[in-house]
Amino acid sequence: MRTIHQFLVPLALALSPLLGGRADAILDSGLAAVENGGGCYPTSFYGSVTDQLTLINPEWAPVENGQTVDSVPIIVHGEVEEMHGDTSGDFPSTHVRADVNHFLRLDAGEEDLLADGNVAEDGRLHTEWEGGKYPAWAWAGTGDRMVAMGRHIFDCGHPGAHGGLCSATAGRQCILDADCRPPTCAACAATETCTGVEYEYSSELHPPYATAAIRRGRGGIVTKGANRKAVLATRADVYVSPDGGGAGERCVLSHLANPLDQLTVQCWPADEPVAQLNQADFRFLLPLPARPPKGGASWRITQLPPPGGVAARIHVTRRLHGPTPSLEVIVRLTRKVGGQLPTGLAATIEAGWRNDSTPLTHVRVTTQSLVARNALQPAAPSVPRTCAVADTACATAADCPNGEQCLGLGPVKSWQGQMSVNGMFQEWVGLGTVDSGDVIPQNLTWDVYLRDNDPLQLYADARSQECINKMYGRPLAQGLADLGLTKGLLCLTTEARNPGEIHATYAGPDFGAGPSGTMDYETVASGGAGGHCSLSTASLCTLSADCPAGEVCNQEGGSMAVRYRIERLPS
Repeated sequence: MRTIHQFLVPLALALSPLLGGRADAILDSGLAAVENGGGCYPTSFYGSVTDQLTLINPEWAPVENGQTVDSVPIIVHGEVEEMHGDTSGDFPSTHVRADVNHFLRLDAGEEDLLADGNVAEDGRLHTEWEGGKYPAWAWAGTGDRMVAMGRHIFDCGHPGAHGGLCSATAGRQCILDADCRPPTCAACAATETCTGVEYEYSSELHPPYATAAIRRGRGGIVTKGANRKAVLATRADVYVSPDGGGAGERCVLSHLANPLDQLTVQCWPADEPVAQLNQADFRFLLPLPARPPKGGASWRITQLPPPGGVAARIHVTRRLHGPTPSLEVIVRLTRKVGGQLPTGLAATIEAGWRNDSTPLTHVRVTTQSLVARNALQPAAPSVPRTCAVADTACATAADCPNGEQCLGLGPVKSWQGQMSVNGMFQEWVGLGTVDSGDVIPQNLTWDVYLRDNDPLQLYADARSQECINKMYGRPLAQGLADLGLTKGLLCLTTEARNPGEIHATYAGPDFGAGPSGTMDYETVASGGAGGHCSLSTASLCTLSADCPAGEVCNQEGGSMAVRYRIERLPS
């Protein structure tokens, strides 16, 4: 995930050498660069005011045939070692919302899908799909397994270039041939080249259009009928949709001859996804829990309304022999349904053994409210509304001298966030306007079936949004025009603020429900921004500028809390 500041600051140079050297099995990151036939356009060693526009022109290019937009989808398999929901920070003109990221440790044999840049960073493949386009119930949690199909790309926004040297001018560092030629280098010859450049472009699945979040170590209902009982089960939350947000739209992905044309190109509303949804079926194995002495395999499929209205059919085959009994699941994306090709799928599959006698406890978690202990909104807005010339406060142009515009944005009061229980996510609701002290009702519910030695794990985070979040999903030129050029550029440097994170774990056998079977909690987040003024200790602050002269804002964090109930129910 790229932050805006990584586009706006000078290109990072002379990074540390590749960790562990190059592996023969992985992709050469240099193949991403246009001079090597790829679709990414690296920027000069010496920087330019248009660098950030060059790096997102395009922001993602296919690993194969990088000069094209269309790419053959691939499928990846791996364990989720880390993930995050919408935490803001992506470039707004190429996104409707920020991305949901999963960081996968790929299965053995799939290392050739990684590039040098992946090895240098963390050795993992990232999958990125926009929040809002990718529903939270389908996200995989840390520790889950993920199978994903989609667009295999190089991340053009992160060249990670190790500068080379000009071929004739001694000691002159470079990235592009142009760095070694006039007018950038007045003393250089017109035919010099840049030699020895190394890149660290990472490969990603960005965006997928089909994912299966495979969740183990819990129970589920695997049969139908009135007397159904929870058994140890593996769950797969499957989501298929061609709507990947900006990273999946032809207009956003098309290279423009002049990067400045991005100031005028109209890519929104997006209406031309490049996902090749019906080119191949989506297949994965759903491993079953340990086999009991008796009982056959069983599964239950719960479907939600599909994206686009035509649900793909699901074909399930038992693969019960061998060390890991499994179900083979095929989402039939290539076969018509009622004369039409499928447009997507939204489904949950729970699979186990009918007579499994593993004791399970039914635990329900229900959120009651999110408490904004500090809304993290500066007293003076980051990008205030003022008259274009007079620079006086205004709400509309009518407040300004005749002929002047009222430019800027003013306070941003919205939040965005999410919560998970044992890796299953839901997004917070009702956060369009948030003020300090607000108690915002939530009624999110999770039902899980746990063994006595399984922990109940709760996680929650959020972001107090900033000016930049209001520039998402519209042309960059429009955002700059609405705010004014100076304020528009200032807006791009703002960052959503973190009110902290909640990590709560409750052990069995009561899982936090207490002796009575029901317990209410209010858990305060730890870390993040916000605090109190150093002397006026009753005064909340976000920045030191919020405090009286001479005081500072002591950053204590914990700017939100969550109220929730844990119940232990009859199994």
